[in-house]
Amino acid sequence: MSDGWTVVGRKSRRRMNSAALASIRSQLEADKQPNEDGPGVTFDRSISQLKRTVLQLREAKFVTGLLEKLGVAGVTKQTRLRRFIVLGLGSPSNSTVARLQLSLALILVEYLCLDVSALELYDPVFTPVDEMLISHLGELGGTFGNVDDCIHPQNLYSLQNQCRGTSPTLLTRQSSGRYAGPDAELTKVPTFWFMPHCEADLYENVLKANWGSPSIMQSHIFLGNNFATYAERWAERQGHKSCPHHILAAANRLRLCLKVQLEGSSSPVETAAFGDTSVQIVDSTEEFNT
Repeated sequence: MSDGWTVVGRKSRRRMNSAALASIRSQLEADKQPNEDGPGVTFDRSISQLKRTVLQLREAKFVTGLLEKLGVAGVTKQTRLRRFIVLGLGSPSNSTVARLQLSLALILVEYLCLDVSALELYDPVFTPVDEMLISHLGELGGTFGNVDDCIHPQNLYSLQNQCRGTSPTLLTRQSSGRYAGPDAELTKVPTFWFMPHCEADLYENVLKANWGSPSIMQSHIFLGNNFATYAERWAERQGHKSCPHHILAAANRLRLCLKVQLEGSSSPVETAAFGDTSVQIVDSTEEFNT
């Protein structure tokens, strides 16, 4: 991967999950090819589906439980995050899994009292409808809470209008590379990295770029594959040239690791979307020497 990105379908991404996901592969529809929308996929249909998914996901026990645990751990609006970067999402207009993940991202943005304009998103598979959908997220009246009356664990179902007239940033391949490419740069402001089931290279690149500044690293929050899973998989292969050393080091330096606890009644697509997913904060107290 010359720029840190590989266009993959869900089958490839599901291999990043726990082994249990293999049993549900045949139950999930195939992802569409990059920049192509499937038959019948329109902006109106996609935005309606997204609204419905956000409202349904709010009531899911694993979501309310995650928000409550974040509050107990001190991850609240007081964290004062500046950016919410979404990478490796997939196509929310063509994929139920990607739509579920985007819905959780929006719920977290609301919970953290961030403006929709804090969102920055990139995936090489985004289609024209995806791009239109993302650019109109700030206009989803009645779906998100008001910035001055944000969601808290005791008020999880507020449905007020947030962020009128604002919109997220659609990153280019080049600009996303500054965050997560092989030559990624230090991200100096407190950032929430929403990276569900990304390629290991992307996690590695983000961690490596920010590791040299412990105070900055500790201001970043990651939602994605559990770093400990990588540590287990690479335990006997740490001398391999492809070993993600920063991920393995992060797994041993976590200040916070909150697993998304799916219920037994969770659907196969919810399992595919959030299996082996954790919210993690690295307690980086020293520079990592490769």
